[in-house]
Amino acid sequence: MFQKNFNLSSVLMGILYLVLGIVFIAATEELLKTFNYILVCICLIIGVVQVISFFLEREYLKNNYTSLLIGVVFIWVSLILYVYYGFMINILPILFSLYLFVMAIEMWVRYVHLKEVVNIRRGKYLLLGVLAIVVGLLLIFNPGSVILTYLKVTGVYLVLVSLLYFMECFRLIGKDKRNKNANG
Repeated sequence: MFQKNFNLSSVLMGILYLVLGIVFIAATEELLKTFNYILVCICLIIGVVQVISFFLEREYLKNNYTSLLIGVVFIWVSLILYVYYGFMINILPILFSLYLFVMAIEMWVRYVHLKEVVNIRRGKYLLLGVLAIVVGLLLIFNPGSVILTYLKVTGVYLVLVSLLYFMECFRLIGKDKRNKNANG
């Protein structure tokens, strides 16, 4: 049951990150004008999926509230983006950097968690975490008119993260099939 819920959560998050990454890669000046509403929807969906996965995976039984915290933060950010659009468009780079810092922490937690598992290439999580921190710092210290470049870089990063979610899902599906074949 846990792996089935985890597979569903991984597929949903992978799809959302892939869509968000493609939107960021395709960003233009015209898109930035309507980008607020797209970002509100995406943040709200990510937040709701994180909260639902927290309860489906019963993370509260393990005292792991990361999914719940991330979900609430994304819902909160989506509401702020909706209400304070004019102000928020000016601090959009800082919000993206916050998101990248959260993603880096998630990648590093996966890196440490997979330390106990044998035969898994976990270095990709460490590398993506470092990449997220570097891009996040660039967004904070140089937010000016280069937001489109950073959106494209962030889009590539999000596409890579979505591929990791899909790879992890397929790995778990393959593991389930091997276990079923071994057990009968």
